[in-house]
Amino acid sequence: MYDKIMNMTEKDLQTLGSFIAKSLIELAQDSKQEDWLVEDAIDQLVGELARCMTLQNIYMEREEYEKCAVMKLRIKDINDKLGFGDDEV
Repeated sequence: MYDKIMNMTEKDLQTLGSFIAKSLIELAQDSKQEDWLVEDAIDQLVGELARCMTLQNIYMEREEYEKCAVMKLRIKDINDKLGFGDDEV
């Protein structure tokens, strides 16, 4: 085996190096893809939470209490999805 490796040409080494690099990049992309999807979903929920809280404040100022109640329910739902628990909104 050692003799085979020592007798490799420059082209063989480049081909092997390219194969190893490509395999490592694909492996890294696959593992990061899942993390990215989870983080993206959390970011979207946090953005939606901020939007709902802003709307709730606007509706409260306008004394549109029905809409405010809808936003309160939506905020509770998002908090549950994010794992924030039973915090009073």
